[in-house]
Amino acid sequence: MVEVTPIPRILFPLMLINLTAHMALSGGRVAGSVYALKTGASELIAGVLMALYAFLPVLTAVQVGRWVDRAGAFVAIRVGVACVIFGAALPVLWLHITSMFFSAALIGFGFNVVSIALQNSVGRLNAHAAQEERLANFGWFAMSHSASSTFGPFISGLLIDAFGYRIAFGALVASAVIAMVITLRSRKALPAAQVRDGEPGDATPNLLSLLETPEMRRIYTVSMSMSVVWDMFIILLPVLGHRLGFSASVIGTTFALFALGTFAVRFATPWLSTRFREWEILRTALVVMAMALAVLVAVSLALWPFLRSPFALMAVGFVLGAALGCGQPNMLSLLHTSAPSARTGEAVGLRSLVGNASSVSVPVAFGAGVATFGIAPILFIGVLMVAGVIPAAHKGAVARNEEDVR
Repeated sequence: MVEVTPIPRILFPLMLINLTAHMALSGGRVAGSVYALKTGASELIAGVLMALYAFLPVLTAVQVGRWVDRAGAFVAIRVGVACVIFGAALPVLWLHITSMFFSAALIGFGFNVVSIALQNSVGRLNAHAAQEERLANFGWFAMSHSASSTFGPFISGLLIDAFGYRIAFGALVASAVIAMVITLRSRKALPAAQVRDGEPGDATPNLLSLLETPEMRRIYTVSMSMSVVWDMFIILLPVLGHRLGFSASVIGTTFALFALGTFAVRFATPWLSTRFREWEILRTALVVMAMALAVLVAVSLALWPFLRSPFALMAVGFVLGAALGCGQPNMLSLLHTSAPSARTGEAVGLRSLVGNASSVSVPVAFGAGVATFGIAPILFIGVLMVAGVIPAAHKGAVARNEEDVR
């Protein structure tokens, strides 16, 4: 029997910082969008509000990653959490649609700083960690993200209905304050700067040099594909569910099962890490993703009557969540193995840029595509895109196996 890698004590504060800071973002998205729609704003305004959470991260992710390498995790997390606190506090002080826009931009930027610094910190917990230990650490860490994605919206919704929007945002401020307290208490546990002023690495390197090796190109290609599918499903589900005549509770349950799928696979990652390499897990996940999207094509075309059952959609949601949930821990483990040691923050920043660019562009592209061509053709493009990167994951698995043989 193979033992599962336990959670290192030093990882707990990083998970708690991520959990409490991200609750402000996930809860803020719900509270902000609901407030905008309830006060008469159009769906377009609500969409722009949601996009603002990812807009500044797209513009700044790589620079933030380089700053994390130079300044160290403690400074970056402290600044990022401060932005989250201030952003969540704005609607408490001034409850207006305008404050929601500034709040979204500040929370989105602040949490992206926190996320890049934390992910880089997890990868550097042990410079000599074996593959399975690093992957297990990222699996444990990713579970905090899945948990906060559930708790944030749930708590915000309850507080809005019971006490109103100011109290809901006040709770998000409290959550971010807890993140700050944990950060201040965990200074010694956070890694220091990797490149200091005056050292040879002080000159800003060319970003494209990160993509010089086939391994790094594979990582970002597969990461981009998984980010697009994630955002596609989040936008697709309400549209497809509405067209199929499903109730809001069915659509909400499918979202919950999708989140449960991501949580389940991340919970299993420490166990998987003792049996499989990262590319082997990702290769299987991509195959499952392609099959799940193909089923959604069949659902949208009503090819088989039994697929129009809400239970079929829920099952696909769980399976797709499990496949996509593999992405973050395995990609981050690969990045910290393959990127130059003094540029891991920058490498994580570039991955954040890819993910946030998808969050900004996919909703717009998907909406325009569905309006013009319908759901099925767009989903079929998704199937082709995922199938197209399976060979890259296979090459990565083969290359790693060959290294092991050597």
